Amino acid sequence: MPRKGESIFRRKDGRWEARYIKGYKKDGTKIYGSVYAKTYTEVKNKRLDILKKVDYNHLITPTEHLEFYIHHWFENNKRNLKESTLTKYDNSLKNYIMPYFRKIKIEDITTQKINDFIFNLMTIKRTRGKPLATKTIKDTLLILKNIFKYIEINYDIKINAVIIPPKQSFNNKVSVFSKSDIYNLLMIIYTDMESDLCKLGTFIALMTGMRVGEICALKWENINLNENYIYIEKTMQRVKNFDDNKPKTKIIETSPKSHSSLRKIPISDYLYRILIKYKKNNDHYLLTGRSDKFIEPRLLEKKFKKYIKSAEIEDGNFHMLRHTFATLCVENNLNIKVLSQILGHSNIQITLDRYTHPDYETKNIFMNQASEIFLKSIDIR
Repeated sequence: MPRKGESIFRRKDGRWEARYIKGYKKDGTKIYGSVYAKTYTEVKNKRLDILKKVDYNHLITPTEHLEFYIHHWFENNKRNLKESTLTKYDNSLKNYIMPYFRKIKIEDITTQKINDFIFNLMTIKRTRGKPLATKTIKDTLLILKNIFKYIEINYDIKINAVIIPPKQSFNNKVSVFSKSDIYNLLMIIYTDMESDLCKLGTFIALMTGMRVGEICALKWENINLNENYIYIEKTMQRVKNFDDNKPKTKIIETSPKSHSSLRKIPISDYLYRILIKYKKNNDHYLLTGRSDKFIEPRLLEKKFKKYIKSAEIEDGNFHMLRHTFATLCVENNLNIKVLSQILGHSNIQITLDRYTHPDYETKNIFMNQASEIFLKSIDIR
């Protein structure tokens, strides 16, 4: 059946008609063309074939709204990007870029409008009233910059605006579980772990800092109990399904988001004693103990919510296990370079920026130590 706004309809003579933009007049007015067929599917496919042959580079004028260019940038990227990246782009476009820029014309884009957009991103409130993460803002601006570059290269239209991402981190401090929260959570996940292997996955995440998608994709073939390491080579995600007439979303298993996320995590002696109890066949998923069934991230997140409720923890999400692991490592002065590699960060600076936030007492101790070193070096007491 035709969808609202796709310009496909059934004529009185029984045929289906699909309209498309085939050109523009000098004043920017659209020129439409039509194709006809006996069925909805046939006419839709017929129009798609024609659109593939249309050279929009010679048809667009700067009077077009940015929405048109964004659409063609996105369609052009579909061929080259991973589905997970496309989903990320789609979310940024739908939630942040399109609501602001949809009806703005290319000729009206200025640095001031970009700055207003950045301010708008900084004041948006997410679920539970939290502001957007600085990384989300920077990623959104990078997408916008790529769109502008695409327009300049493919349509020979210069956009006279500068995009400067905010340097300050507005909500850099991560949320972690307290030590009492960890204790209460462990008491819950230790109970009946054999009958609920998602508890085992939760324990592994807390002990290694693995991401939720990495836990869901983990199979026993990735857990080497002879050489004592876990090999992360896949992640599981729910992504948008860009195929027509299919479910809106689908589950995929793919390689992690960066080369550094492909990694070996050594298994501690304590974790080994837990894992050896539950060893399954190599092709079995860790969270189900079966080869024909998996647990997707959204379902694991729901189960985790039940665990923290049973542990009487006020609030939290699965990713906080990763933050908690990393923060405890930093607080106990473990090697930052090693921690960065265990977490799969692309560089050590990410780890430092995210997890090293010394409190006032730590700074006070540092300054006293620094003064002592300085005075001792010049032999003044």
